[in-house]
Amino acid sequence: MAEVEGVIKFDYAFDETDEVVPIDEQILLWRQMLFQYDLVGEVPDRYGGFGFGNISYRLPQGFAITASQTGRAAILEAQHFALVTDWSLERNWLRAEGAMRPSSESLTHAAIYEANASIQAVFHVHSPALWGAQEMLCLPETAASIPYGTVEMAATLKALTQRLGAEGLIRMAGHEDGIVAWSTSPLGAGARLLKALSDVP
Repeated sequence: MAEVEGVIKFDYAFDETDEVVPIDEQILLWRQMLFQYDLVGEVPDRYGGFGFGNISYRLPQGFAITASQTGRAAILEAQHFALVTDWSLERNWLRAEGAMRPSSESLTHAAIYEANASIQAVFHVHSPALWGAQEMLCLPETAASIPYGTVEMAATLKALTQRLGAEGLIRMAGHEDGIVAWSTSPLGAGARLLKALSDVP
């Protein structure tokens, strides 16, 4: 059975608030660019019409991440982000606040931030081109048996991040077209993605 994109699989406590999440202008620009490249978004004939892809950036109190099912918006604003303030990979749980609920991939991002304090931005995109070019790119990857949004995925990504360090690009073999990039800045994460795309014929 094919996985259903965008479904939240973890337990969470959510505090709905009108307070605006502190926004990084670089993140907004990169999200707009990723949308233009069809690396994040919402398309009727892809993944059952659900939104796909999400980006996040570290903050002193945790990290901000694009909210669940914001894929259809070409340009995001502060209310389209949720602030994740606490989490437990082992318990498959997190706490978040904002105007909208956090992305279904929030624990994946949490695992990466937890693995290395130097990481400042995480981009999870869907790229058939990169995902399908594994034989050429030879990216580090998660096992095909591990679906997105699970404790196993979070643990695997944490271990991969600890091995790869503050800059990384990996393929999620068990998550169709799923690619994750992280870096010490939004520019670094985005540049890794664009460089890999430029290497694919």
